[in-house]
Amino acid sequence: MNGKKTFGESENLRKLLAEYFDPSLFETLKESRKEVVVSVSNFTLNKVEYKKLSSCSYEDFLDWIWVSCNFLPFMSLVVKNRFEYADGGFGCIIAIEEAIKMGATEIDAIMLNTEVQQLNRMRSRNTFGGVLSTLDFMGDQILEDNIKVGQLLAQQKGVKSRIFYSPKVLTTNSLIFDQEEMEKWWQEGWEHAQKQSTIS
Repeated sequence: MNGKKTFGESENLRKLLAEYFDPSLFETLKESRKEVVVSVSNFTLNKVEYKKLSSCSYEDFLDWIWVSCNFLPFMSLVVKNRFEYADGGFGCIIAIEEAIKMGATEIDAIMLNTEVQQLNRMRSRNTFGGVLSTLDFMGDQILEDNIKVGQLLAQQKGVKSRIFYSPKVLTTNSLIFDQEEMEKWWQEGWEHAQKQSTIS
């Protein structure tokens, strides 16, 4: 109706990211020689791309972080270098395989859902609900495939790989953000992961 390609825009998120990920942090990471990688989906070329901090300028890497957060059709479809980009999760949710290809010898993957699905999805009441259910279903299938392929490759290559799941269902609506609630989730997840680490 308003001529936009998506239901919502996320330019404010780009501004917020710049406040927390400033040039000095970027330079500190670059000097540390530790690689930071974000995944983005190139809708124009129909493929997932991995953007490395070491080969980007500050502004470009900030753009890639922002792009990697954009969940369509609710957030911005970003045009960069003449290509349309969005969240890398549309093609790869957990990049274990790519991390191994880049030379990782130890991988800790943190999942934001429980190991076993604990809730059935509510029936869709309208088109909007149907779109959300479709995206959730596709995401679950991609995630499952990513984990299976990644774990298999890790075994073949002798890479130590651990997956940490959330101890409980965090939310049934991933488009609502509550800072206090999310900070609690982070703490609970940290404590749960520490327990899991001592067991394994």
